[in-house]
Amino acid sequence: MGSSGMKRKGRRHLPKVGTRPSIEYDVKEHRERALHPFAADPSRRHRTPGVTLLALAVAVIVAIGVIALVVVTI
Repeated sequence: MGSSGMKRKGRRHLPKVGTRPSIEYDVKEHRERALHPFAADPSRRHRTPGVTLLALAVAVIVAIGVIALVVVTI
């Protein structure tokens, strides 16, 4: 890409690796990714008691359904 291609909007200079601005940039980017509601970072997953109880209830209903299916087919 020529020098004119680098003048487009959205392009920004990234700091040299290992310098203070580089480390600050990485920390800022990591925080922004972690605060995103659909973050893939497992350290940001905090399950509430309601979600845990709902998952447990669904698992119990599925287990009862499987047992009922086995009993009916015998």
